[in-house]
Amino acid sequence: MNNNLGDRIKKARNKAGFTQGELAKKVGITYPTLNKYEKNHRVPNSQILGRIAKELNCNPGWLLTGEGDMFRESPIPDTIPVSNIPVLGRVPAGFPDRVSEEIIEYISLPKIPSGAYALIVKGNSMAPNIKDEDYAIFVPNSNIRNGDIIVVIDEWGESMLKRYRTKNDEVLLVSDNSEYPTHRLTEMYKIIGKVIDIWRRVKF
Repeated sequence: MNNNLGDRIKKARNKAGFTQGELAKKVGITYPTLNKYEKNHRVPNSQILGRIAKELNCNPGWLLTGEGDMFRESPIPDTIPVSNIPVLGRVPAGFPDRVSEEIIEYISLPKIPSGAYALIVKGNSMAPNIKDEDYAIFVPNSNIRNGDIIVVIDEWGESMLKRYRTKNDEVLLVSDNSEYPTHRLTEMYKIIGKVIDIWRRVKF
């Protein structure tokens, strides 16, 4: 997916008329770091890649994969706050480090806080409110409260959505769909973040 990512960063930078030093300063990284990105010696994480795309007014999907248009044909008006959210194919065990390899696309949604990610829901354990193939928008390391829907990684490295419930001195991982079992939170599970929104792609 990241083949020639550095070449695309360089191409977009040249199109925008920035030197490496100018772009590095705008993005908040050092000149040597940007130079390594463009030479494919290092891979930027999703947040830095998003800042590069923003400063170059570049389509982040094209920057990541080379597919689609380099620039958006119809820029979104500045009056509408929109975030480009990286969609993860899976949540890596070392999340949030080195997530760039797991980004499969970007979606643009309004009123989503910076640093949010999206995960495509698999299965119907949270049905009927959350369905298979919905996009779950979550923020990592957020303050979890009783009743929140969270993203959890199990002992096999599989990610899932569960509702966080406390009962006596235990924390339970509960499915909204009663046909699925409830699990007790143990060291086998790792809480990744809290779901703040659900986005559904409507098919006609």
